[in-house]
Amino acid sequence: MKHFAKYGALILAAALSVPVATVAKKKTQKKEDAPIVKTDYKFPYATTPQKLYDCGTTVYSTSGNQVSNMSGIVLAKEGLKVHELGVSPANNRYLLIYDTKKGTQSILYSTEDVAKIVMKLKPKKYGQLVSAIYSPDARRVLLGGKNRTVVTTDARKLTPIDTLKLSIEPKVMEMSNNGYYLAVTDGKNVTVYNFEEKKPRQSWNFEANVTDMKFNNDGTEFAVLTDDGLASIYDTRSFIIKKDYDDLGAGIGMGYNFDGKWMAVATSADNIRVINLLDSKQNFEIPVESGQVSDLVFIPDAEGRTLLCYTTDHALKARRMWNLSPYYGKLVKEQADAMMNEWLKMMPGETIDEYRKRVNDDSRKRQRALFEAEIASGLANDLLAMSTVSLGKYDRANKVLEVNFSNMPSIFLPVEESDLGAFHKADELEFRNSKYGVMGDDNFELIYAEVFNKNDGKTYIYDNLERASLNYMEGDDNVVSLEVIQQQQMEELKLQELRRKVMEEAKSRQVISDHTNITVNSEVIPDYDANGKRILNYKVSFSYEVEPEFSATEDFAPGKYHVGESGAASSMLNIVKQAFEGELSRHLTEGKKLLVNIKGAADGTPIRSTLAYDGAYGDFEEEPVRQNGQLTTITVTKKDGMATNEQLAFIRGAGVQNYLNENIKNLSKMNTDYTYNVDVAEGKGSEFRRITVEFTFVDANLQ
Repeated sequence: MKHFAKYGALILAAALSVPVATVAKKKTQKKEDAPIVKTDYKFPYATTPQKLYDCGTTVYSTSGNQVSNMSGIVLAKEGLKVHELGVSPANNRYLLIYDTKKGTQSILYSTEDVAKIVMKLKPKKYGQLVSAIYSPDARRVLLGGKNRTVVTTDARKLTPIDTLKLSIEPKVMEMSNNGYYLAVTDGKNVTVYNFEEKKPRQSWNFEANVTDMKFNNDGTEFAVLTDDGLASIYDTRSFIIKKDYDDLGAGIGMGYNFDGKWMAVATSADNIRVINLLDSKQNFEIPVESGQVSDLVFIPDAEGRTLLCYTTDHALKARRMWNLSPYYGKLVKEQADAMMNEWLKMMPGETIDEYRKRVNDDSRKRQRALFEAEIASGLANDLLAMSTVSLGKYDRANKVLEVNFSNMPSIFLPVEESDLGAFHKADELEFRNSKYGVMGDDNFELIYAEVFNKNDGKTYIYDNLERASLNYMEGDDNVVSLEVIQQQQMEELKLQELRRKVMEEAKSRQVISDHTNITVNSEVIPDYDANGKRILNYKVSFSYEVEPEFSATEDFAPGKYHVGESGAASSMLNIVKQAFEGELSRHLTEGKKLLVNIKGAADGTPIRSTLAYDGAYGDFEEEPVRQNGQLTTITVTKKDGMATNEQLAFIRGAGVQNYLNENIKNLSKMNTDYTYNVDVAEGKGSEFRRITVEFTFVDANLQ
């Protein structure tokens, strides 16, 4: 059973996914030949699971004195009853708190081997624990004590780092994914803390028992469920109630879907209600005939599609949620933000005066509306073709004819009264160049169409392109002022000039050639801090590309990882160094938060024999990294070297951190947080070996 605790569950999750090729065929196959895709999966358990803990694409469960993985394999049995389980988001360890006749005990397990105990926590050192959770980055463990404290420890050796004193016993704890908030409850009372400042943000006393509490994925909402069937959702900027849902039966447990549009609530032991948080008309029920529903969670499968996992009688069930529509408004906003970020950049050869003439408040508003309409129309997939169209009343005062749709709100088409006689039937109208928008309830509406009437040969224009922007999702205060954007563009111009000079100098020394291209990009990102205050983050990213046939000589050769062994990487980091000594130096403020995201990449060429590692950057034991969007861990030591491309990609990234620490003097005075992303390409070749580094100055001084 070695390694099954961690990897067996991941293999199981992968087995739940439908191959891409199968999905692609669905569009062309005849209906009778279409593959049958299973919707419900049942994993038998020896006992009935009672509580679920999600971890990436898999789930752990507890029942009595047992801890099991998603498929029902028992990983641990301790004491009389499992009291609480804290699972690392990197899926490498879990901390088990269990009850014995002599009191509560705690053990830290490794998921690499079901029999491997990392350490037993001594009550004399850690006190009597009642709860435990990992921080979202898997670098810290928070231990909740019966003495009303939360001790923050290092995740590797559980060395105490800090202590937070509470007003209530933390029987259950939840932390937001952005690390801003820690929520604790003793069963009746709930307090949310600004975890960075160790100060309470909001407290509540509920008359009923608190059965569950959750933050949504982006940390903008906090939900509390009580056993009187009430779910209250709070906006985390103010912690003022945003909406509530009652009539939820026993209010047993709940879970947010990843995008925050849907929530599932176990209303009884044999029923689950799925709630559309934007449009209640789309709510539906999931009856559970076998009963015994005591907890539920949403997880993604290996392909990123949604599974709802829930407990049942002697089993865990996973249900594919095919009928959950995406959060269209969020998709449109994210894509429009990216397109606007490119549009706002100064074009090659564009002068400052030309830029200011092209980019102003009016043009920016019009351009965003065009982008949103373009993206929404692509997502809507021609709703008119699937709609039943009918003609409604004519408004003589405003000279508009009502046109109704079965799947969208009605529109009012400008028609002169003298032309009204040509409008007989809706099927005589032909809609051309249709464009769509997304409303506040996340449903589509028609915002532009050229309506051709076959009876009179005329085209009538419906134009609502000037509708409200999707900025309504976050309010006007989340829009970056034009002055800040212009200032950012001026700074980026200077960075581009620095990039040009460094590259020319590197070419003159034949470190790189014209076949290497280094890019510098910046953007201003509106955000809120843990106190709900509006801030602006400033992200500057540096990356490079080398043409494939020149990559082996100008970038990393196979198996190489030192920065100095890549002309492209060393040239890029030289630009970073000079940028921080010059234009970016004003952002290096003592105590300010700086997020550094390092992406190391390797190609898919198999490593035939272990590569030596000289220990230049130190040894790394179970270092948290993101790989393919999922948090995991990587170990690289001088003793064992590197046997995988993931290790090689990571150590290239570690070389970047080492370079930054040694060459940028004022970086150490900031509150700097390094994160790693590992990317191993499927393709083989030196062009896949590269490094990218992103610096995000949190609450930057851009005014």
